[in-house]
Amino acid sequence: MSDSKVKIEIFGIKDAPVGGGCSCEGSCGPSTTMDDLYSEFVNFINKTKIKDQVEVKFIDVLEDDIDKYEYVHKILDANYGLPLTAINNRVCFHGRISNNMIYDKINEEINK
Repeated sequence: MSDSKVKIEIFGIKDAPVGGGCSCEGSCGPSTTMDDLYSEFVNFINKTKIKDQVEVKFIDVLEDDIDKYEYVHKILDANYGLPLTAINNRVCFHGRISNNMIYDKINEEINK
């Protein structure tokens, strides 16, 4: 197991709703924002045994300087759905934040 923390970065738009809703033209109720999903993910991680082994950060692609995140530019240019989840500078997931899938991937990184 490595002594360094696993770096998790969620790239998205803080107040934007997450896609994947229905195609109707009516209101489908309150939308979950990318910030809501990020907060749920942080709460999830904080309840796990690996909480002290990860560093989690949200990067707003409209408000933050994303020039320093070269590994995400190609993915953004290809129009993959936000939010994007990067683990140790590699984009692994797009379109949603799946707590369990990210947790499993973090465990893989910890056990390398």
